[in-house]
Amino acid sequence: MKKRSDGVAIIAIYQFIVGFLSLLGICGLLSIPLIVGVSTAAARAEGGAIATAIVSTVMILVAGVLLLVAAANLIIGWGLWKQREWGRIGGLVLAVLGLLKFPIGTVIGALIIWYLLREDVRQEFQPQPQEQPPTPSQLPEPAQAEPPGPQQSPEG
Repeated sequence: MKKRSDGVAIIAIYQFIVGFLSLLGICGLLSIPLIVGVSTAAARAEGGAIATAIVSTVMILVAGVLLLVAAANLIIGWGLWKQREWGRIGGLVLAVLGLLKFPIGTVIGALIIWYLLREDVRQEFQPQPQEQPPTPSQLPEPAQAEPPGPQQSPEG
């Protein structure tokens, strides 16, 4: 197995962290409708049921998008960790999308793009040729055994 460069390991760990934080964000988003529902019911506010329904729908949709982001980051992180070419391409795609997260995401995305497009890193993701077992014509000839000579009797 090829040695993974430190830069690829850092990018893979970054993808894992972003995926994990996205999963935590989903938990937070899905708790908001519960809080709104309890608070409006407790206050017996007019239109509380409609407010809860609207907030719940919006939060579920946003949580669904975050779930896709989390899954993408975790899968791409795994592909980078295992040095798969699809992981490198996916890392580039996520980095391009990260350019929109100004200012920190822009800097991180630009650095990831620069690093994953380097030729030495690109070579790291190329599949290694499998060693083929030798064909019979490539095997060494077995040593020829001496033919047995005339047998001498022990009577001699």
